[in-house]
Amino acid sequence: MNPPVRLTEIDIPGDGRAAGRAYGEAARPLVLRHHELIVSGLGLAAARGRAMKFRAATLAAAGAATGAATGTTIGAASGALASELAAEVDGVGEGAGLSAADGWILQLRAELTGWNTAAPECSSLALVGSARQDGPIAAQNADLPAEVGPLFVVMRRRPAAGPALITVTPAGQLGHHGMNDAGVAVFGNFLRTDQWQVGVPRYLLTRLALGERDRFRAADAVAAVPRSGPRNLLIADERGALDLETTPGGVGRIEPSAGVLTHTNHFLSELAAHENAPQPWLRNSRARQARLDALLAAAGPYAGPEELAAVLADRHGAPDALCHHAADAPELNVATVVSTVAEIRARRLHVCAGPPDRGGYAVYDLKDAS
Repeated sequence: MNPPVRLTEIDIPGDGRAAGRAYGEAARPLVLRHHELIVSGLGLAAARGRAMKFRAATLAAAGAATGAATGTTIGAASGALASELAAEVDGVGEGAGLSAADGWILQLRAELTGWNTAAPECSSLALVGSARQDGPIAAQNADLPAEVGPLFVVMRRRPAAGPALITVTPAGQLGHHGMNDAGVAVFGNFLRTDQWQVGVPRYLLTRLALGERDRFRAADAVAAVPRSGPRNLLIADERGALDLETTPGGVGRIEPSAGVLTHTNHFLSELAAHENAPQPWLRNSRARQARLDALLAAAGPYAGPEELAAVLADRHGAPDALCHHAADAPELNVATVVSTVAEIRARRLHVCAGPPDRGGYAVYDLKDAS
C-alpha cells in the first residue's frame, strides 16, 4: 500500500465574491482543468447560458430574485447563506481568470452533461450507537469519473459568520463533502430519477447544510430550497445521523437502524416510487449496500477510522465493489477517487486520495480551519 498523499490545501477566509475570487485564484490550474473537463463536447457558449439559469434560480431561492420555477423562499439565515454562496460561485470563475458563468459551470455536472449517462457513484455510512465512547463516525467512498480524482483539493473556509468548515472537493466546486466546526458532517450520493429542473445545483446543497450547527437544521435548509435534481445527503453530528433523499419535488428521511446508517445509489424512502434506474445500476447499488451492511456488522459498533478504512477498501464483488477501480468497468469511466472518514467529536477528517485499497489516509484537523 502506498503512503498517504496529502491533497492540495487551500485556506479561504471571508465571504461572498471576495472569498470565491481567492479560491479561484489559489486553485487556478486545477480549476481550469476541471472546467475544461466539464465543458468538453458541450459548447462553451451554451454551457454558460444554461449555467446562468441555475444562478438565477439560486438567487431566487435566497429571496434576492423571483424565479418562475421556484415560488418559494427559505428562512432568513439560510437565505442569506444562499445569497453569499451565489456570490462566492461568481467569484470562483473570476478568480480563475474566467467569468462568473464559468464559476456556475463548475457547480454543475449531470445538470449539464445529462443525468442518464451517470454511473452509480458513492457509498456512505454512519455509526452512531449510544455505546460509542468516541461519538458518531461517518464516512464515504466518492466514486466519480477517474479523471476527476487529481482535481480534488481540501478547502478550509473561515467565513465571517457561521461555522468554519473543510470541504473535500474538485477544484472550483464549493463542496462535494465535508465537515464544519460545529460537528456537522455531510456526504452526498447520486440518485437517479427523471425529475430534474433549473434549481439550486445539487453540489451547493452540501455547503447549505454545512452552514448549520446540527443535522436537523442542515436537513431543513436543504429541504427548503428548489433543487435542480435528485441528491442523497447523509448528515451526521455529535448526537446522531440522518439520511436525506431528495428530488426536486420531494424529500425522504431515513434514520439509523441499531446505530447504523448506510446509503449507496438507490432510493430507500417513499421516494422510491420515482426511481428511474436500469437494472445493472440497481444491482450494483444494492450489492454495495448489502456488502457495506455486512462488513459494518462484522466490524461492530465501536469501529473507528482504521476499521472503517478496511471496510471502504473492500474489493469483494468487483465490479460491484465498495472500492471501485477504473479497470473494473472501463465503459463506466468511474473509480473511487477519494475516500473520507469523519471523526465528528474530534473534528477530524481522514482522507485517502485514490482507491483506499491502494493508499493510506492523510489527516486534516478542523481546528486548523477555525
